[in-house]
Amino acid sequence: MPTVRSNDEYDVFATIKHEDPNVEESMILDQVTDDVKKVIKQLPQDQKEVLMMRLFYKMSFKEIADMNNISINTALGRMRYAIINMRKIIDEKNIVLRMN
Repeated sequence: MPTVRSNDEYDVFATIKHEDPNVEESMILDQVTDDVKKVIKQLPQDQKEVLMMRLFYKMSFKEIADMNNISINTALGRMRYAIINMRKIIDEKNIVLRMN
């Protein structure tokens, strides 16, 4: 529903949705991305590999297990520990990963 101003003019800006991030949003996204990369670099190598394969290369846990010659349960466990360790690092370093 279009927004009507107090003088009954149609407000075109209320209906136009601009999907591109503004400069501030781009800067925040860049900072969040840098922070996530720094956190990932601090993970143990085996956890980092599983995390990267799963999230960035979209590999299944079966594919990860086969490629690393480990069981699916080991791949799942490494992913679980990677997430737990990332949360610990984020908490310890007081990193804020939000875009609001």
